[in-house]
Amino acid sequence: MRVLVLAPFVLAGCLFPMSRADLEAANAQHFQRMCNDQNYAYETGYNSGLKRRALDTAWVDTSCAPEWRPYVRTAYQNGYQTGIQHAPVVIPGGGGGGGYATAVGCTFSSDCGTGQTCRSNQCMGNGWAGDACWFSSDCISGSCDQKVCE
Repeated sequence: MRVLVLAPFVLAGCLFPMSRADLEAANAQHFQRMCNDQNYAYETGYNSGLKRRALDTAWVDTSCAPEWRPYVRTAYQNGYQTGIQHAPVVIPGGGGGGGYATAVGCTFSSDCGTGQTCRSNQCMGNGWAGDACWFSSDCISGSCDQKVCE
């Protein structure tokens, strides 16, 4: 019975999105939290980097106290740099689309896809530029330089 009572409120939240004023207030609260908590700024920067969003710290100048701006900006940028290092590699596809390549962990070659071999607990073979390789045959291009497909 409780679920039925809550259902109209949940449904109303889905049907009536946040107003512009509510969205601006939520953003202001988010920015203020980053200004007050450098760990939160780092985590937010990390998440932005992980999603490969553009690096933008203009909000620091409008939302944070002048004496805290360098610290908050640095925390956000450090998080962003770490996040982008862990972001999936984008592989351009036909028609303007693209996909993501991530290293697949393995124990045996049977854990890997067709045409791949398990080496150092990582599936290798059919690799794109930037993927890990041991041999040139691991790369679609046929060229492996310093354990990275070219």
